[in-house]
Amino acid sequence: MHFQEITQFERKLYNDGIKYIAGIDEVGRGPLAGPFVVSAVILDLDKILSEEFTHIINDIQCIDKESKEWCYSQINDSKLINSRKRGKLADFIKKESISYSIVSLPSKEVDELGISEVTQIAFFNAIKKLKIKPEKVFTDTFEVKRLTKEDQLNIISGDKKSISIAAASIVAKVYRDNVMIEEHTKYPVYGFDKHKGYGTRYHLQALYSNGPCEIHRKSFHPVKNLIENNKGKNNFL
Repeated sequence: MHFQEITQFERKLYNDGIKYIAGIDEVGRGPLAGPFVVSAVILDLDKILSEEFTHIINDIQCIDKESKEWCYSQINDSKLINSRKRGKLADFIKKESISYSIVSLPSKEVDELGISEVTQIAFFNAIKKLKIKPEKVFTDTFEVKRLTKEDQLNIISGDKKSISIAAASIVAKVYRDNVMIEEHTKYPVYGFDKHKGYGTRYHLQALYSNGPCEIHRKSFHPVKNLIENNKGKNNFL
């Protein structure tokens, strides 16, 4: 996406005098295992929306691929970026942002509270953890109930249309992927390093063969069914 397009929502508010916009995004609503993670990011709009910066970044063919301009030009929905580039961009975003936060809630809380409540809690806590109070919050469709409607903008496919949300999506995904890679060392039989807890064929086969482990979401199907149908068996929790 062209830089002018992915900054369109930020630019409109910035031109109205709003400088501190927090983009928020989540990763981990659907997996069968692992935490639910939300990140909030406030980018330096004075820098990236300046006339000089925009002029340089729009001439993408002339940009040095090691430059800050090039890094900003690569920020997009995390799902559209390969893992190697995502890692580099996540480090860049955390270094360059005015403020960022990460909230991670374990599978146990997802089971106890439900994914809808956990999502509300994590989004609100991510905002509270920012060292600067945002003047506006951008989300990918999701409405944060503890914020007024005036304080937020819920953008459909926001991780593809807002650089702030896209930045948050990258930070959240890299953080959660790293958590799942670490969990793989504890529970190698499930292959968490490859599918990150999502219900792939490999994961389901491992789940049916070995039963769930500590980080599986016991309230999610088919994990819940496995537990209910195999109570008392040693290889099931």
